[in-house]
Amino acid sequence: MNTLFSYLKAFGIFFIFIILLALITSIINLTNINSITVNKISVILTAISFFVIPLLFAHKSNKRGIILGLKLSLSFVLLLILINIIFFKSPFNIDRLIYYIILIISGILGGSIGKNIKLKRK
Repeated sequence: MNTLFSYLKAFGIFFIFIILLALITSIINLTNINSITVNKISVILTAISFFVIPLLFAHKSNKRGIILGLKLSLSFVLLLILINIIFFKSPFNIDRLIYYIILIISGILGGSIGKNIKLKRK
């Protein structure tokens, strides 16, 4: 039960990151910055969120960080694929595949670094 609650908490944080990312991207898009730059910023911010969430959860977990990062990032990517297919009907191409691979690698790195990091507690 504790593991299920942990995963639901991770999905909640992921949704908060995605909503904040959409707001930030919308605000940046209102400026005169071209769409290529906005897309690059969006990819970087999404990769950071894929890095941070497994980092936080792997630090508190007793499992291997790389496995936890892989599980979380794969589940997030599958969720993103479903959202893109259902709501946006965007085609799956090589650019999307590279994007998803970058996100999965970011999640794996976050999980493995999160397991090995030592935080000082007061």
